Amino acid sequence: MRTIKLYIAGKVSKNSFFGTHYWRDDIVATLSQLTDYSFDLLDPTRTGIDQSDPMTVFQNDCRLIQACDLFFVYLSDDISVGGSQEILIAKYLQKPVIGLAPRGGKFNGSTKEFFGQVVKDYKDPFVFSTCDFVCETIDEVAATIDGALTIQPKTLAIIDDALQA
Repeated sequence: MRTIKLYIAGKVSKNSFFGTHYWRDDIVATLSQLTDYSFDLLDPTRTGIDQSDPMTVFQNDCRLIQACDLFFVYLSDDISVGGSQEILIAKYLQKPVIGLAPRGGKFNGSTKEFFGQVVKDYKDPFVFSTCDFVCETIDEVAATIDGALTIQPKTLAIIDDALQA
Protein backbone atom coordinates (compact mmCIF):
# COMPACT_ATOMS: atom_id res chain seq x y z
CA MET A 1 0.00 0.00 0.00
CA ARG A 2 1.46 3.34 -1.06
CA THR A 3 1.53 6.16 1.49
CA ILE A 4 0.66 9.63 0.23
CA LYS A 5 1.68 12.80 2.02
CA LEU A 6 -1.58 14.75 2.02
CA TYR A 7 -2.03 18.41 2.91
CA ILE A 8 -5.64 19.35 3.62
CA ALA A 9 -6.59 23.03 3.42
CA GLY A 10 -9.84 24.39 4.76
CA LYS A 11 -11.41 25.87 7.84
CA VAL A 12 -9.34 26.02 11.00
CA SER A 13 -11.94 27.40 13.41
CA LYS A 14 -13.89 24.88 15.47
CA ASN A 15 -16.86 27.21 14.99
CA SER A 16 -16.98 26.31 11.32
CA PHE A 17 -19.29 24.14 9.29
CA PHE A 18 -17.46 21.10 10.74
CA GLY A 19 -17.81 21.98 14.43
CA THR A 20 -14.27 20.80 15.27
CA HIS A 21 -10.64 21.70 14.62
CA TYR A 22 -9.85 18.10 13.65
CA TRP A 23 -12.28 17.35 10.81
CA ARG A 24 -9.26 16.50 8.63
CA ASP A 25 -8.96 13.18 10.49
CA ASP A 26 -12.41 12.16 9.22
CA ILE A 27 -11.43 13.03 5.63
CA VAL A 28 -8.29 10.89 5.88
CA ALA A 29 -10.20 7.98 7.43
CA THR A 30 -12.79 8.11 4.65
CA LEU A 31 -10.18 8.34 1.87
CA SER A 32 -8.27 5.43 3.42
CA GLN A 33 -11.44 3.30 3.29
CA LEU A 34 -12.26 4.31 -0.29
CA THR A 35 -8.78 3.90 -1.82
CA ASP A 36 -5.79 1.59 -1.79
CA TYR A 37 -3.67 4.31 -0.19
CA SER A 38 -2.63 5.18 3.30
CA PHE A 39 -2.18 8.84 4.11
CA ASP A 40 0.38 10.80 6.06
CA LEU A 41 -1.65 13.87 6.99
CA LEU A 42 0.33 17.10 6.93
CA ASP A 43 -2.06 18.97 9.22
CA PRO A 44 -1.48 22.70 9.67
CA THR A 45 -3.57 22.64 12.87
CA ARG A 46 -1.27 20.19 14.64
CA THR A 47 2.15 21.74 14.32
CA GLY A 48 2.42 23.32 17.76
CA ILE A 49 3.62 26.61 16.30
CA ASP A 50 2.80 30.05 17.68
CA GLN A 51 -0.48 30.89 15.95
CA SER A 52 -0.16 34.54 17.00
CA ASP A 53 2.79 35.10 14.64
CA PRO A 54 1.50 35.45 11.05
CA MET A 55 4.89 34.90 9.41
CA THR A 56 5.51 31.72 11.41
CA VAL A 57 2.10 30.36 10.37
CA PHE A 58 2.74 31.27 6.72
CA GLN A 59 6.22 29.74 6.69
CA ASN A 60 4.96 26.56 8.35
CA ASP A 61 2.12 26.14 5.87
CA CYS A 62 4.49 26.75 2.94
CA ARG A 63 6.83 24.04 4.21
CA LEU A 64 3.98 21.57 4.73
CA ILE A 65 2.64 22.22 1.24
CA GLN A 66 6.13 21.81 -0.21
CA ALA A 67 6.42 18.42 1.52
CA CYS A 68 3.08 17.05 0.30
CA ASP A 69 2.47 14.70 -2.62
CA LEU A 70 -1.12 15.86 -2.99
CA PHE A 71 -2.93 19.04 -1.95
CA PHE A 72 -6.62 18.79 -1.06
CA VAL A 73 -8.87 21.74 -0.22
CA TYR A 74 -12.35 21.45 1.25
CA LEU A 75 -14.23 24.39 -0.23
CA SER A 76 -16.95 24.70 2.38
CA ASP A 77 -19.23 27.72 2.12
CA ASP A 78 -17.49 29.23 5.16
CA ILE A 79 -13.87 28.77 3.99
CA SER A 80 -11.62 31.74 4.69
CA VAL A 81 -8.97 33.50 2.62
CA GLY A 82 -6.21 31.15 3.78
CA GLY A 83 -7.52 28.25 1.71
CA SER A 84 -7.44 30.21 -1.53
CA GLN A 85 -3.94 31.49 -0.80
CA GLU A 86 -2.77 27.96 -0.05
CA ILE A 87 -4.09 26.83 -3.44
CA LEU A 88 -1.82 29.40 -5.08
CA ILE A 89 1.13 28.28 -2.95
CA ALA A 90 0.46 24.72 -4.14
CA LYS A 91 0.38 25.92 -7.75
CA TYR A 92 3.67 27.79 -7.22
CA LEU A 93 5.17 24.55 -5.87
CA GLN A 94 3.66 22.54 -8.77
CA LYS A 95 1.52 20.32 -6.54
CA PRO A 96 -1.60 18.59 -7.83
CA VAL A 97 -4.70 20.18 -6.30
CA ILE A 98 -8.04 18.48 -5.71
CA GLY A 99 -10.83 20.78 -4.59
CA LEU A 100 -13.96 19.41 -2.94
CA ALA A 101 -16.73 21.88 -3.79
CA PRO A 102 -20.06 20.34 -2.79
CA ARG A 103 -22.80 20.63 -5.40
CA GLY A 104 -25.15 23.48 -4.62
CA GLY A 105 -22.58 25.27 -2.48
CA LYS A 106 -21.37 28.77 -3.21
CA PHE A 107 -18.49 27.52 -5.40
CA ASN A 108 -20.26 24.87 -7.49
CA GLY A 109 -23.71 24.57 -8.96
CA SER A 110 -25.58 27.30 -7.15
CA THR A 111 -27.49 30.09 -8.85
CA LYS A 112 -25.84 33.51 -8.70
CA GLU A 113 -26.89 36.95 -9.84
CA PHE A 114 -24.30 39.37 -11.19
CA PHE A 115 -25.44 42.84 -12.25
CA GLY A 116 -28.84 41.55 -13.31
CA GLN A 117 -27.52 38.42 -15.05
CA VAL A 118 -28.63 35.16 -13.45
CA VAL A 119 -26.02 32.42 -13.75
CA LYS A 120 -27.39 28.92 -13.20
CA ASP A 121 -25.04 26.08 -12.30
CA TYR A 122 -22.41 28.64 -11.29
CA LYS A 123 -18.79 27.48 -11.27
CA ASP A 124 -16.48 29.76 -9.29
CA PRO A 125 -13.83 30.89 -11.78
CA PHE A 126 -11.02 31.03 -9.23
CA VAL A 127 -11.73 27.52 -7.97
CA PHE A 128 -12.19 25.92 -11.38
CA SER A 129 -9.21 27.75 -12.91
CA THR A 130 -6.68 26.91 -10.21
CA CYS A 131 -7.65 23.43 -9.04
CA ASP A 132 -6.51 20.52 -11.18
CA PHE A 133 -9.68 18.63 -10.26
CA VAL A 134 -12.93 19.86 -8.70
CA CYS A 135 -15.06 17.16 -7.12
CA GLU A 136 -18.55 17.29 -5.65
CA THR A 137 -18.28 14.40 -3.17
CA ILE A 138 -15.63 12.63 -1.12
CA ASP A 139 -16.26 9.50 -3.22
CA GLU A 140 -15.35 11.49 -6.33
CA VAL A 141 -12.21 12.77 -4.57
CA ALA A 142 -11.17 9.18 -3.82
CA ALA A 143 -11.72 8.18 -7.46
CA THR A 144 -9.62 11.14 -8.63
CA ILE A 145 -6.49 10.51 -6.55
CA ASP A 146 -4.81 8.15 -9.05
CA GLY A 147 -5.14 10.70 -11.83
CA ALA A 148 -4.04 13.56 -9.61
CA LEU A 149 -0.81 11.77 -8.75
CA THR A 150 0.11 11.20 -12.39
CA ILE A 151 -0.80 14.48 -14.10
CA GLN A 152 1.37 17.47 -14.83
CA PRO A 153 -0.26 19.91 -12.37
CA LYS A 154 -1.33 23.39 -13.34
CA THR A 155 1.21 26.01 -12.33
CA LEU A 156 1.15 29.77 -11.93
CA ALA A 157 1.55 29.88 -15.72
CA ILE A 158 -2.26 29.85 -15.75
CA ILE A 159 -2.01 33.55 -14.87
CA ASP A 160 0.20 34.29 -17.88
CA ASP A 161 -2.16 32.24 -20.05
CA ALA A 162 -5.12 34.28 -18.81
CA LEU A 163 -3.34 37.56 -19.54
CA GLN A 164 -2.55 36.46 -23.10
CA ALA A 165 -6.03 35.13 -23.88
